[in-house]
Amino acid sequence: MARNEVFLDTGALEVLHKLTEGEFTAPALADATGRALARIVRDLDRLERHGLVQVVGQKGEHKVYKATGRSASATVDTAKHLLEHLKTGVDKIARGKAEGTMSAVFFRTTEERAKEVFELIRQLRERLAALEAEEEPETGPLVTVFFGGWKE
Repeated sequence: MARNEVFLDTGALEVLHKLTEGEFTAPALADATGRALARIVRDLDRLERHGLVQVVGQKGEHKVYKATGRSASATVDTAKHLLEHLKTGVDKIARGKAEGTMSAVFFRTTEERAKEVFELIRQLRERLAALEAEEEPETGPLVTVFFGGWKE
């Protein structure tokens, strides 16, 4: 990556996305995302170091954050990095060097079904976030899960 690019994991991206919707404190972001406050604080510190968010005030004992103009380019940089990471994963799976599966599904459906699909993805994301919140072992397999979906 170039010097001014920063790779954001899904948690940091979720925080950044929320901050593009308005101003939040760390506890409010934890409530809005369902993620642990400690992880939110860590993400905010990193995002602030990279100039992607800024402190715009204080609410009680908590800083109030908002996204900066640089946040859109960071999201693009992260998307590029994720695509490179996915390509590496597909290559490893194809060569038998990694265990996994990847697929893309495109289909027309009803508005109700589309909502159902996104609800399933949200539920899976919440279950994975609960695993992510547990203490990570020093060794063991690295698991990469990529979520992406939209409707047109």
